[in-house]
Amino acid sequence: MTSEPEPRVGVVVPIYNVEPYLEECLASIARQSVRELDVVLVDDGSTDASAEIARAFVGRDPRFRLIRQPNGGLGNARNVGAANVRGRFLAFVDSDDVLPDHALELLAGTLEETGSDIASGNVQLLTED
Repeated sequence: MTSEPEPRVGVVVPIYNVEPYLEECLASIARQSVRELDVVLVDDGSTDASAEIARAFVGRDPRFRLIRQPNGGLGNARNVGAANVRGRFLAFVDSDDVLPDHALELLAGTLEETGSDIASGNVQLLTED
């Protein structure tokens, strides 16, 4: 019996009432140059259409999985995701974030090259302007 290789990056996305931002966030993860992803979406009791957006995305991309739970807060949602995700490296992406196409490749590559335990990317705040 052969087992599937471990994904290079496991991504956890906690979700709570982020309907206006979620589709763009998930699309940016799907576009990553790192193709070997396991993406766990944790819907933390959203009362808007966030869960439906996440479910539709899961139906389109087999690298994405959805866990739904009652609201337990951001830390709990991250912990649940981390306990259920697979990958050599672990990334947390907030559900209102948008990643550049090579972000996870650059971060994972930096960890592989340096042996560091943590890598962080640059952050730019986007406004209506």
